[in-house]
Amino acid sequence: MIPGENMSAQNSNASPPELNVTLPLMSDLPETSFAWSNVELPVDILLLTAEDCEFLSCFAYLKEPFKSYHISSGYVYFGCMGDDQGKKMKIALMRCSKGPDVPGGSLSVSKDAILLLRPKAIFSVGACSGLNSKKVKLGDVVVSAKLITAAHKTPPSRDIGNLIKHVADGWKAPLQNADEYAAKVHCDGVVLSISEGKKDITGQHPEAIAVEMEGGGVYAAAHDFKTEWVVVKGIKDFADETQSPCKKWKQIACVMAASVVANILNDPVIFQDWPHFNAGISSCLNVLFLQG
Repeated sequence: MIPGENMSAQNSNASPPELNVTLPLMSDLPETSFAWSNVELPVDILLLTAEDCEFLSCFAYLKEPFKSYHISSGYVYFGCMGDDQGKKMKIALMRCSKGPDVPGGSLSVSKDAILLLRPKAIFSVGACSGLNSKKVKLGDVVVSAKLITAAHKTPPSRDIGNLIKHVADGWKAPLQNADEYAAKVHCDGVVLSISEGKKDITGQHPEAIAVEMEGGGVYAAAHDFKTEWVVVKGIKDFADETQSPCKKWKQIACVMAASVVANILNDPVIFQDWPHFNAGISSCLNVLFLQG
């Protein structure tokens, strides 16, 4: 048993470990925008976040970052991730409102972004709440091997499903003393994705180990457009806690999740044969489905 593990697993007021990553501030973001006509599309991967801490954690891992603006989507931040051999992946980073079906929520933003950016996959990245302190602890990362929404229970899309079993391969927690706090990546995570008003149904899904709000919208958009998707989120608190979550644990949860995503995307070879979203093919499939 790691000293303090039980305490930190059940109490977000416990002393959190120290990160070895320095998060940028909002004031550190690019001040000016590149013209949209100079943006190279399509991108390879879209990272979607909701809160500032989630966004900044992902931004910290972008290389050569810049931002641009499109009337249909607002600001989009771009950058790359890749290996030491010079192979790079083009990454887009966006924010949405909290929740799936609110104006500017994950559903509408994901749909607009897929059509505009034509990514190979969407990663919903950020923080979530734990549901079972016997299975997860603060700072752990949960990857959605199954996503439960108010209407569906769904595994990830095919190519992502094959990938997530190995997302923790070679991953090192971004902590100053990682050996003292054994954060875990749950590659078989069952994630409950519901809106704020439906939090009372968490008890109906005992198999779920975490709950969040944006994954359901990402799934719905990706499903409609035949695009790969996954939810990767760190545990910031527990859903049954009455006190407000500790800001430091939230920061750790966000950075942990972003670091797992960066670990995946730093191996571009994996994604080289994945297709970009193709609006023409998607439209044809929808027409055939309706005619059938």
